[in-house]
Amino acid sequence: MKLIVPTLEELREAQRTGPAAWRASGRHCDDDAAPPPIVLQRSLENIAAHPTHANWFLPRLFWAEEPVAIVGSGRFKTTPDHADGVEIGYGIGSRHQGHGYATAGVCLMIAEAFTRPSVTRIFAMVRPDNLPSIRVLKKCGFRPDGQVPDPKDGQLLRFRLSRA
Repeated sequence: MKLIVPTLEELREAQRTGPAAWRASGRHCDDDAAPPPIVLQRSLENIAAHPTHANWFLPRLFWAEEPVAIVGSGRFKTTPDHADGVEIGYGIGSRHQGHGYATAGVCLMIAEAFTRPSVTRIFAMVRPDNLPSIRVLKKCGFRPDGQVPDPKDGQLLRFRLSRA
């Protein structure tokens, strides 16, 4: 597994044309394995708000060697120097779930984040009924860190990982 960081131009093309943009370069990518439109929009909003962190806010495509395909994606939701730590989000295409790709992708994102000295904590929010995502976070070393109300999803569980 490796992370592919698209260019800003590729991100804009994906926002314009959808998952077909990720396939244009000859990569295989199921529609639901590509970053969803809301992720593309929020990435562009973060880049506009924090242009010095443009590369940081580009989505990370989870590229699997077997099958040779984009199987999901993740993104950093806060700046690397955010007081609460770096928030991550991720998703895996439906036919690729249950094969360890989320765990591998999240672990790669953790490694990338901790290469920056300013990143001392990483956190993720998850719905209490999303047991597969909770398992991924625990496998990657995250620990429960309370609950946070969300206007759309109700109570979310917060998981946190500190630099070792």
